[in-house]
Amino acid sequence: MKIEIAFSPFNEMMASMHVLSNPVHHPYRKKWAEETASMLPGWMLEEIRTVGAFSYDWFYLINIRNEYDLNEKTPEEAIEFICSMKDDAFVFYLLGEQYSMEDIRTWKKDHRMSPLTIEQKDLVSHPAKWKERLHHLFYEYNEKLFARELFRIQPWVAKASSLFQQKLDHHLLTALNEVHPDVSIDSEYLRVQKGETYEFRLKEFSSITLQPSTFITPHVMLGVYPGRICLGLHVAVPEMKAGGDEPPADLIDLFKALGEASRLKILRDVLTHPYSTKQLAEKHELAEATISNHIKILQRAGLVKSERRGYYIFYSGNRDRMESLRADLSQFISLPLLEQFIYEPDLT
Repeated sequence: MKIEIAFSPFNEMMASMHVLSNPVHHPYRKKWAEETASMLPGWMLEEIRTVGAFSYDWFYLINIRNEYDLNEKTPEEAIEFICSMKDDAFVFYLLGEQYSMEDIRTWKKDHRMSPLTIEQKDLVSHPAKWKERLHHLFYEYNEKLFARELFRIQPWVAKASSLFQQKLDHHLLTALNEVHPDVSIDSEYLRVQKGETYEFRLKEFSSITLQPSTFITPHVMLGVYPGRICLGLHVAVPEMKAGGDEPPADLIDLFKALGEASRLKILRDVLTHPYSTKQLAEKHELAEATISNHIKILQRAGLVKSERRGYYIFYSGNRDRMESLRADLSQFISLPLLEQFIYEPDLT
């Protein structure tokens, strides 16, 4: 099996925007995120967080780059590739590969019966507008901030890559088992613990790509593609020190939201079918005002989404947030262990 270390400037830019979208989950870049958020124009920070929420906190864009294995030298090369993709492919990936190309073409003609949100319908109907939106955001962000950060971190990335390559050359399996505390590998399987254990039979893959990143920790799995697995390889830079061991505030809010019997039953309902508050009130024999209060708490925790249909607002469960709950909890539990895996090359 081929093992390669390949740094992606574009993925590093997306990972930095991911951190700005969710700084509390990235203690090794929390200080950078706080300082950066105070320097960026308000519109840009809002756009990073708004579009980030739409694109799985920028992981869908990382997936496009890895799917096509762009091997770009600069972020601009990947930006131009993504923003010049055919519309159907662009929409397909930005929707997280959840729907077929045939469905997308059908909904482009008439999306009234589609399961899409208002923003997703807008993407399907106006892909050129979304390309322009991303193009503008990426270039402005790169010019105002990321280009300088990329210049600053590149020596650490290059040195860490070189040193880890030496470890791979010396003893392959030992080195791969040091990539991340949630990754284990033997002669037959690669296993990644992410809430649940994902197991990959190595003979089904021809290569593993390790992508060095100063932002990606505590994440490690960056994608599984035909014949290839992409993993993040953490690289520390000088100011990257853990930001304390306090649980993320949104994780606490989430468990508070789940810690009430009626609310938990309501969440179970809306995860299986959209409901209005009137329907939920009748089903649970509660006042509609009580249901509304429960829904607001679940919405604040990111567990419920809403969509207007005519005169009524219907609520549905956010399955992505439920899936990420296990990973977020696992990452917090693993923080002390992660500190032992921080790959910090000595450049002095």
